Amino acid sequence: MKKHRLSILILLIFICSGCVSSERPSVLHVAMPYSDKVQDVESNYYINWLSEKTGLTLDITLIRQSRSTEYLEALFESDADIDVVLFGGPLTVREEELEKYKDRIYSENGTLCYYNNGSGRLSGAGQILWINSDWLKKLGLSIPKTDAQLREVLRAFRDRDPNGNGLADEIPLAASWESYASSPVEFLLNSYVYNDPYHSRFGIGEEAGAPVAGTDAFREGLVFAHGLYEEGLLADAGMASVRQLSELVNSPADLVGAFTTASVSDVIYPGNPEILSKYTYVAPLAGPEGVQNALYAENRPEVGAIITERSTRKEEAKLLLDTMLGEEASLIARFGEQGVDWDYSAGTDVSVYEGPSTIVTRNYLWNTLQNKHLNGIGPMNVPVRYLEGVTWNGVNSDTEYIDGHAQMGYRPYLPEVMRFHAPDAELSEYTDSRIREFVCGQRNIGSDEEWEEYRKGLECFY
Repeated sequence: MKKHRLSILILLIFICSGCVSSERPSVLHVAMPYSDKVQDVESNYYINWLSEKTGLTLDITLIRQSRSTEYLEALFESDADIDVVLFGGPLTVREEELEKYKDRIYSENGTLCYYNNGSGRLSGAGQILWINSDWLKKLGLSIPKTDAQLREVLRAFRDRDPNGNGLADEIPLAASWESYASSPVEFLLNSYVYNDPYHSRFGIGEEAGAPVAGTDAFREGLVFAHGLYEEGLLADAGMASVRQLSELVNSPADLVGAFTTASVSDVIYPGNPEILSKYTYVAPLAGPEGVQNALYAENRPEVGAIITERSTRKEEAKLLLDTMLGEEASLIARFGEQGVDWDYSAGTDVSVYEGPSTIVTRNYLWNTLQNKHLNGIGPMNVPVRYLEGVTWNGVNSDTEYIDGHAQMGYRPYLPEVMRFHAPDAELSEYTDSRIREFVCGQRNIGSDEEWEEYRKGLECFY
């Protein structure tokens, strides 16, 4: 009888233990890039919100490299148990690059990836010139309106010790070749011809098929930029990274007179109101012929995530990524915790982009070290009404407000007809390298022979 009772007890324990284990959350193995903007993924508000919302335990593996294809090669050759790979921040991949691995990536209805739409800035001006207004005031100078006036201002920055330390350490115009937005040369060229590096430097509208990189106007712009470089007005730091540019601008030594970028938060730390208050935007400059253009950039969806084909938890993976694409999750991913970092607007104000207000930010977290979201990593889909509806919170150092104010100032100079040539990566690479060589004096922009050689090279792509 005792043996019979013991058998029943063991059976009940086995059944109960089976019930408990079946109720445990499924573990989903997620790989995501390491970001110096995210404090700790284990305690991250968004990660924990997703876990609670989906009922999944998210086991995070951090990817500490920035070459996405190399990572994917290594992942698929290994036996690592990864269900989902998130992209964004320092690790990005183009959809066409995923085709190479289509047999190893789970595809649903022919789509290999989940998209990120809303982490970047709004479509609009893709490059803004920012100038040190403190230096302008100290030297009694006005904001330049033409390229010639800019040159005079930069000379004053170089020669008249605007930071007041008695040293010739000022950098009149800081630069980085790492991105189009951080290269002032791209900005300067727009004072001579519509310079669209995103579409390989073709015209716009009815001239969308006409190349501009070999025109006389383009050459004149390069001559002007080279002159700035020769005078020490355009920094030798053109080979610096955007991070190094950021360190220079944020230095308490007050070293930089002007720089270009897409968003002021790409270079100035949002938690640094003293530095933010120094810089103001400069409208597109008029060139010798009165040409005045703003570079148009479209915020296109990027690859946000993939599910590996060998995953045994595809349904759980789809649940996670579908949740991330929902409106509630996307607003957290973009703005942080509702009620703490942002809230819905009453709709009675005008947004910083001059549309109806929908969002009020209390703590601006984008591009800052924080633990509320992943700073653009992973899929999201923020509705346009929220991206365009951010309302000024009354803080002058709020980077959303600063960017919005600059965007409104650049809007009149954007192209009226949004018809562009298709991008050509090889053409862009050729033109970019020659621009650097001409500006930095490795090729002589004043030599007709060298210019014609460059133009013949261009013709190979048309």
